[in-house]
Amino acid sequence: MPIDQRELRHLLDERSRPALDRPIPWHSLRARTRGARWRQLSAVMVAVTAVTAGTIVGLRGLQEVDQLTSAQVTEKLPIQYQEPDGTTYRRLAIATFDPSKEKSKTFPVEVSGKPVAVLPDCPSDKAGPQPLITARVPGAAKTYTLSLTPFPNSCAQGAAADMAPFQAGTRRATFTITAIPNAPAGKWRFGVYEWTPPATMKAASSAAEPRAKIGKDLSLVTKGSAIWPGSREVTLTVPNRGRTLAVLAYCGDGLAGRLPLQVRVNGHLVKGISSCAAPPTGPEVGSMAMARRPLSEETLTITVRLVAPMPEYLQRPGTLTVALYDSVM
Repeated sequence: MPIDQRELRHLLDERSRPALDRPIPWHSLRARTRGARWRQLSAVMVAVTAVTAGTIVGLRGLQEVDQLTSAQVTEKLPIQYQEPDGTTYRRLAIATFDPSKEKSKTFPVEVSGKPVAVLPDCPSDKAGPQPLITARVPGAAKTYTLSLTPFPNSCAQGAAADMAPFQAGTRRATFTITAIPNAPAGKWRFGVYEWTPPATMKAASSAAEPRAKIGKDLSLVTKGSAIWPGSREVTLTVPNRGRTLAVLAYCGDGLAGRLPLQVRVNGHLVKGISSCAAPPTGPEVGSMAMARRPLSEETLTITVRLVAPMPEYLQRPGTLTVALYDSVM
C-alpha cells in the first residue's frame, strides 16, 4: 500500500519518540576518567547511531546522522542532558551574544509550560560581569528575570540558572540579552532549556560537613542538617554571648545555588543570604549572614528555611546544612 512522505515522517517520528525522549547523561559521562569515558561514549554512540540511522536515515542520509551524533557528545550546550539527581534538561533555543559588538539581542522561544532555565557557554571559566537575561510573555506586563541573579557560579560549574516561573498557559516567550557596562571581550552563548524532574525521586546524598573554623576569628558553635523535601528547615539554639554570629548554609545535589533561603533570628528575618550555596571546595565559604544578637535575650534561636520557587523542586532530592560560627573576640 503506497504511503506519502507526510505519513512516512509521522510514522517514523512516532516509532523513534521513545528512544529520542530518553535522556543521555552527557554531563555525568564527561566527569569520569578519560579512558572510561571513551569506552562508555563509544557504546552510547553506537546505540544512538543505530536508533537514529534506523529511524531517520531514509530522510536525511547517513552522513548527516553521524554529524548529529558527534555534535551531541562534544556540544557545551547539548540538545538534552540529565543532572545527577535525574532531572532532564531539553534545549529549546541557542543565542550567541558578543557584548563588544552589540548592546542587546532579542529572540523568541516556544515553551511548553515546564520550568525554564538558561545555561551559559562562557568566554572563560571566570568570565564576568555576565550579561543580563530577561523575558517577556504575551499579555503580561511583567518582565521575567533569572530567579537568582547573577548566575550562581554557572561559568565554573556549568549549571543552568532558572528563570522565574512564567504565568500559566504561556507557550511563547521573548528573551532579551543585555550587555553589562565594562563587560570583558569575548563571545557568549546561551542555551534556553526546559526541565523535567525525575518520575521517581532518588535518595539524597549525604549532607555537607561544615568547617571547624572560618579564617582566624570564627569557630564552629553548632550545626544541623535536613533532607529536602521531607524537611525544609533547620533550627538551632545557642546562648547569647553578645557577639556577632555568622550563619552559613549549604545545599547538596541539584539544589545548590537554586533555592532561596530565609534566615530568622528569634523570629526576625535577617537579610544577607540570597541562595543556598554549594559546599565549599576551596577557600571560599559560600553565602553567609552576620546576625547581630539582641542584648535583652539570653538565648538565640536561628531558623534557616529553604523556599521552593516552583513546585517541581519538591520532586528533586537534596540536603540543607546549617552551621553557626561565633567570633573569638
